[in-house]
Amino acid sequence: MVLLMVMPNGLLSHKIIEGKFGSKDYLPLLKTSIVPIMKLNYGANFFSQEDNCFIHKAKVVQQLMSESKIKVLKWPAKSRDVNIVEDIWKQLSNDIYDGPQSKKKCQLIEKINETIYHFNSMKRNQIMALYDTIRQRLCTVLLRNGNICN
Repeated sequence: MVLLMVMPNGLLSHKIIEGKFGSKDYLPLLKTSIVPIMKLNYGANFFSQEDNCFIHKAKVVQQLMSESKIKVLKWPAKSRDVNIVEDIWKQLSNDIYDGPQSKKKCQLIEKINETIYHFNSMKRNQIMALYDTIRQRLCTVLLRNGNICN
């Protein structure tokens, strides 16, 4: 599994997760990586947008977010129309799986790392442009009374 954090400055941060990964595994990652990165880059005044993954919705995770004074935007289930991460995953997977397929796990991990590095160095503006579409996406969903746009 690849955990991906998309920053408003167009940078991607990721972690390769091997094996089972639950909310108890997510907590240390939040404490040692995600929250400090967000606070370092954006101070105390930022919002986190998470999908409806069971890990994000776990009570222990919600409690940590509350204790850390992190504001989490509430999103409806299956809200791909307003979640730019889906667009980024599509672009990443197209690049990762373009060309010969990896025969070993280590080759796939290397390809993932290379692709994300490439995005951070060459496609940062595209990611920032996706952030600029969030308001329009939200308005479209509101105008359609919450119905899917695409």
